[in-house]
Amino acid sequence: MRIWTSEHIFNHNWETVTVGQWQKYPNPINQAVVGTDVVDRKVVDGVLHSHRIISSDWGLAEWAQKLIGANKVCYASEVSMVDPKNRLMEMHSKN
Repeated sequence: MRIWTSEHIFNHNWETVTVGQWQKYPNPINQAVVGTDVVDRKVVDGVLHSHRIISSDWGLAEWAQKLIGANKVCYASEVSMVDPKNRLMEMHSKN
């Protein structure tokens, strides 16, 4: 079941957008992200496939964590594909 989805087309050249995607963490504006770990990365037919785990600590009060049953650190799974020949990049993440 998909609850929410978002798509954005950046008004910048392809190289700037793809480099920016890989350099988005650590980010001084969003300090909630405490770690980024590569689970799998491989090149297949010139296309880079990556799977990363993003660790976040949103600083919820302890009582709020107990109320909603959340842990202090939350995780997101990010799967991406970069095809430089066709200038295509896709990234999908799940919280």
